[in-house]
Parts: sequence; structure tokens; C-alpha cells
Amino acid sequence: MASYRKLPSGKWQATVWLPSGKRITHTDKLKSRVKEWATEQEDKIAKGHRVNPKAGRVTVGRWYERWWPARVVEEETRRGDRAQLEKRILPYWGEWPLGEIGRIDVQTWVRVMEQQGVGRQALRRTYNLFATMLGDAVLEGLIPASPCQKIDLPPTPPKAPAWFTRAQVDEIVRRLPATHAAMVELMCYTGLRWGEAAAVAGANREDETGNPVDWLRGRLVVRGSLTQYGKWKQYPKTSSSRREVPVPRHVLDLMAPLLAGRAADAWVFVGRRRSPTTGEWPTLSGANFRVVWYKAIDAAIADGVEVPRYDVHDCRHTAASWLVQQGVPLYHVKALLGHSSIQTTQRYSHLAPDAHDAVEDAWSRIIAHQARMAASGP
Repeated sequence: MASYRKLPSGKWQATVWLPSGKRITHTDKLKSRVKEWATEQEDKIAKGHRVNPKAGRVTVGRWYERWWPARVVEEETRRGDRAQLEKRILPYWGEWPLGEIGRIDVQTWVRVMEQQGVGRQALRRTYNLFATMLGDAVLEGLIPASPCQKIDLPPTPPKAPAWFTRAQVDEIVRRLPATHAAMVELMCYTGLRWGEAAAVAGANREDETGNPVDWLRGRLVVRGSLTQYGKWKQYPKTSSSRREVPVPRHVLDLMAPLLAGRAADAWVFVGRRRSPTTGEWPTLSGANFRVVWYKAIDAAIADGVEVPRYDVHDCRHTAASWLVQQGVPLYHVKALLGHSSIQTTQRYSHLAPDAHDAVEDAWSRIIAHQARMAASGP
């Protein structure tokens, strides 16, 4: 059923929920026009969607067996989705017929997860996956509409990016093997994602894999990344992530010795065990890298050093935080990190040295005015 609301601009907006669970909106100055539009959309939905009543008897578990093999997502996304399905979706919904699931049933499930202490981010990911699953069931003609509509989810307030100080990075780096130390320095200065840094190559490769380094210019071209399993992807996270970034000379000096005895276009950062059969060095594993990473942090903490136990990805936040604190404009930080939107980069705006100058100047004027008034007497 359509819903209507008056916007702050004075215009009216109508919202219609599609059978898949998605919504469409229309805005106009007149409420009569948005009502007319909503009625037309609902008529189209009613006329164009016919469902076999028997199809709704298919259980969620049976639908999963058809749906999962056809799902097209990245390997890492697929791995995470499978974990959510096996842990929270199939145990709860597996025996439910698709046609018997109502909106209130989905809302109850969300509430159960919340009471069980499921984290808000994990809860949202699980819900969104289930909504996608049922939305595809609508498209397949198994149910007339998705019950995942107007579900109240717990809010997820934005989290301030975590970052290391230079001294903290020094303490971690000196406890890491040379390969890991150089890669951490690279991420902390250039803001590369782990997969982008792991994919750095000494030069252009014939098969066009890797992110090549221009050693003379001190530049690195980001055109792809490695997965957590060391598999090359022909693209980084987004189209904006394809970029050229500068690399500090001291970081290049750490990276260059890692290619000793290997081809000029070899992967710069590789595993420590060479294959006995092929003689090749393996690409890095994300899981193994994190083991070494946390081992170094724990060693620093055991030595009495105050180092936060942040994730490797926070090296990227560290790069942005350092630059913003030094007065680098957000636009340049956005280009360096490959953000698709300036809104993402604005998470670091509070760190700018002049972030509160206008407020503090106003305070100074207010205080000065108060002092003058006090001095002049009644």
C-alpha cells in the first residue's frame, strides 16, 4: 500500500513498495498527482504479477538449494554470506514455506537476533542477505511480494576511523618481518587497501596483473587487487580506486631489497616459503598476514608499549588521518585513497588543524566583548 508525506520543501511524495521489497517514490507539488501516480503503480503491480499458489509451499531451505549456486558475487562476499546463511538464516527459516512468512515474522526474527547479542553490523548484513534471497523468490514467481518491507532495524551510528600514531607504527613495524614491515609502511603513507598493497609488482607484467611501481618517479599504479586468498582481481574496489599514487622514497628503499634475486616484475610482497615444486614464491594470504600483524602488536603490548589492537585495514585510516592533521585538503586525500565520494573522506574532517577555527574565533570575540562590558561598568 502506498504511503504519502509532505516534504520540508512543501511538495508531496508518494512511496510504493514493489513485490521484491524495494521501493519507488514520486514527488510533485500536488498531493492529487502523487496519489494518481501511486494508484497507477499499484494497478501495474496487481496486473503484472501472477503467482502459482503452490509455489509458496517451497521451503526456504529448498529455495536456498536453487538460489545459492546461481548467486553471482565476489569470492570473499560469498564466503561471508555462507557464514550468515549457515549460522543465522537457515537454522531459523529453513523449514518455513516461503508463502507463510509475513512481515511480522521477519520483524520478530530481527528482534530475536538483537536479544541474542548479534552485533548491529552483522545483524544488518544477515537481514539484507535474507531480503535479497526473498526478493529473488519474488522475481522467480514463488511468492507475490517480499515480507521484508518496513522492517525496523537497530541503528548503526557512524564509527570514527581508528588510526595509529607514528610512534605506535614504529613499535609494530620493528617487530614485523621485512616484507610485512615494508607493506605496513606503504599502507600507512599511501592509504592502499590490503589487497591493493599485496598486489604491488616491481614493474609492468606481461599478463597485465599487479600494481606496478615506477621507481624513478616514485609512483605506483593501482589497477587491481589480490583477494584474501592471493587471487588477482582485474579491478580494485570501485572505478575511483583505479589511480596513481606517490610513494615516499624511504618506503621504496624498504621495498626494493625484497626483489633481490627475483624478476624485476615479480610480486614485491610474497610469502616466506618458496614452492618446492615450481620454485615460485606464493602471493600473500590475508589470514596469515593478520596472524603476523597481531603477533607483533601483542609482542609490543607484552613489552609494556601502549599500542591499540587495531586491524590491518586501519593502516589506511592512519594514512588519511596523518595527512588531514597536516592540513592536506580532503579533496587530495580522497584522490589518494580512491574514495568514490567526498562524503567518505569527510569522516576525517574533524582532524583538520583548522576544523574549529571559526568556533574558537567566535569564542574569543564573545569573551573580549564580555570583558569590555565588565570594564565599562553598569
